[in-house]
Parts: sequence; C-alpha cells; structure tokens
Amino acid sequence: MESSLKFNTIYKPLLAMALLFSSALSATELVVPDTFSVLRVNGEEHSTSFFARESKVTLEPGQNVVVLKYSELFDDDMEDHHTTIRSKPFILLFSIAGDEQLTFSYTKPIDSDSAKLFAKDPQVQLIDSQGKAIAMVNQSLASYEDEVMRETMNRRQQIVKKSLQSEQAPVANQSPQSLSMLKYWWQQASQQDKEAFLQYLEEQE
Repeated sequence: MESSLKFNTIYKPLLAMALLFSSALSATELVVPDTFSVLRVNGEEHSTSFFARESKVTLEPGQNVVVLKYSELFDDDMEDHHTTIRSKPFILLFSIAGDEQLTFSYTKPIDSDSAKLFAKDPQVQLIDSQGKAIAMVNQSLASYEDEVMRETMNRRQQIVKKSLQSEQAPVANQSPQSLSMLKYWWQQASQQDKEAFLQYLEEQE
C-alpha cells in the first residue's frame, strides 16, 4: 500500500513529465517568415498572429503537408501608394524523421515586379539544422488537389471494376441478369447514392 502510494505521488508525475519531454523532443519545428501565411497544416487550419515576424509550426515525424500563401507589401513610387503582391495557395509536401528545426530558403523579391513573378510560381526550400535542403514537393494547391482527386477517382474505379468482376463469375452459372441489374441500378443511382455505395465497397476491402 505504501509503495503504491509512493509511486502515485512521486514517480507517476515524473513519468508523465518524461513522456511530455520525450514528445517535445521528437517534434520538428518549422520557422516560416512573415511574408508567408500558414493556412493549413496536415489538413488542420493554422492561425498566425498578424504582428508576428515569423510563424513557428510544430510537425510530427512522417509525411507532412503545409499549405502556404505568399504576401508582401511594396511601395509604388510611381503612384505614391502601397501595393500588396499575393500568390495563390501552394503546398509543401515532405517527410521528416524526428527532432529537427527547419527554416525557409527562397529568393526574396526586391521589388513589386520581381514579387509578381515570384507569386506566380513560389519556389522555396526547407533547410535542416545541418544546412541541407530536404526533399519535398512544391506545387500549387489547385494542382495538388487535382492529383488527389484523380488518384481517388482511379482508386474508386478499380473498386467498382473489382466488384463487377466478382459479381460476374457466379452470374455466369447462376443468374445472367444479376450483373445487368447491378449496372442498371448503378446508372439510375444519384451521385449521393453512388458515393455511399463506393464508401461501402471501400469498407469491405
């Protein structure tokens, strides 16, 4: 009884602190300059302080997807006012092993003209603590979402084909109309019903 009480009062809090410390050590920190807004990290919205000179993003080991947007203010000498140059959202897709600190490296635009060129195709690198650029994919968010959509549709088409083929084998000996009926009801189904059916097939995999 006394040893159990001693564990709960002394060792248990120490164990919790050790686990917390270990978790903190395994996380990677990404430092993003204030000319870039972090929109989402691994599908989760990310809030950034308006007055912060940089954003710090905590990342877990494994694959990470960070959605960013470039935005910078320039003086327009000809018009005597300020011009803000913005890019469309783009993504950085990369994998990390563990405890690391990553920083941004990019060719900083010197004026609004060079900023407009940069905003059309923002190219950045992530540098690790050893000064080496890590391997990653840097592309527009729209292109990335298109690729994900195509991959999802291809995967679903394969599931449907596999389902139709599995239905076709017993049909040849038993019920010639089953496959035709399946195709008929698929054509008659609404988009919502098709999505629900595909979800059901995925769960059966």
